[in-house]
Amino acid sequence: SMTMKELPGVVKKGDTLFLNDGLIELQVEAVEGDDIHCTVVVGGKLHSRKGLNIPGIDLGTSAFTARDRECMQFALENGVDAVGQSFVNTAQDVKDVRAAAKEMGFNPFIVAKIERSSVWENMDEILEVTDGIMVARGDLGVEIPIEEIAVAQKSITARANFFGKPVITATQMLVSMTGNRRPTRAESTDVANAILDGTDCVMLSEESAMGDYPLEAVQMLAKIAAATEPHRLNRHFEFVLKPQAKDYKPSTVDLVGVSIEHIFTKVDSPAGVLAPTSSGSIARSLTRFRLPVWIIAISTSHKTCRELMFSYGVYPMLVESKPSDWAACARGYAETYGIKGSCFIKAEGPSLEHPDINYTMEIIEL
Repeated sequence: SMTMKELPGVVKKGDTLFLNDGLIELQVEAVEGDDIHCTVVVGGKLHSRKGLNIPGIDLGTSAFTARDRECMQFALENGVDAVGQSFVNTAQDVKDVRAAAKEMGFNPFIVAKIERSSVWENMDEILEVTDGIMVARGDLGVEIPIEEIAVAQKSITARANFFGKPVITATQMLVSMTGNRRPTRAESTDVANAILDGTDCVMLSEESAMGDYPLEAVQMLAKIAAATEPHRLNRHFEFVLKPQAKDYKPSTVDLVGVSIEHIFTKVDSPAGVLAPTSSGSIARSLTRFRLPVWIIAISTSHKTCRELMFSYGVYPMLVESKPSDWAACARGYAETYGIKGSCFIKAEGPSLEHPDINYTMEIIEL
């Protein structure tokens, strides 16, 4: 049985259906009332609550459904920080989620799951309005030819990096660990390459949800990430901003990031970046450059600090009030946390409380 009651009305004889991330392929032979008769083209083991894909067919449904609204209410009641919206196709899909949450008095961090082939032409508009994205390779790998999934993943990651939006790479990262204590070499390489390409997060699915070795899978994912991180290159101006359209003009915050990156190439042993923030935007913008030091995001907002955990290289620090003496603050942080280095750079921009102030940078010598 299916939870989508409208399905018999949108498929016809000859259509292809995929189950379980495309592992099982069916061909529709006939539709009789609420029943869909299919021939199994490619068979396999099927568990309950697995997904269905119908590439190239408009299901005529909104990305945000009544069931999603119920889940949103559950998230609100249980203090959930972030929600993911499946099958986002346009920026309006994300706006609908945000509007529904606002009606409930809820303001979650919204992750748009990229799972449809038709999303490419709307990618930049989606990145403008979402808080983060997920490269959901299970459904995406059914919507587009599987041989194209690697290039698509790299392209999506690069665009998310440019917009300063955290990107999560997910699905089958260590899938063999569902039944084995160790992953394949290919899986280990897959995780590492996602990190080298610029993903902020790597995520497990069935490995931890229903696998025999959930703890070992999480530990292995962390080990691969830790071993790969030292080899991730810093992202310079030529990588982050130059590949954009010829008429692209760097914003002020772009120039701040470029300046910090340039300073760090000229000083010995930089200690880190101090980024006072109310919304997290300055820290997310700076993380695009994959600086070789921590970006210490100092905020009075619990919500901002929790949401910044999605972003690479950001260490959120919750404070009761922003320091008045940043030099003393920087030296205190360095002493308390054993941070070695010659200087901190403090970067601050407009905030919700002070939207009209200018961007400022300050070099604080230790």
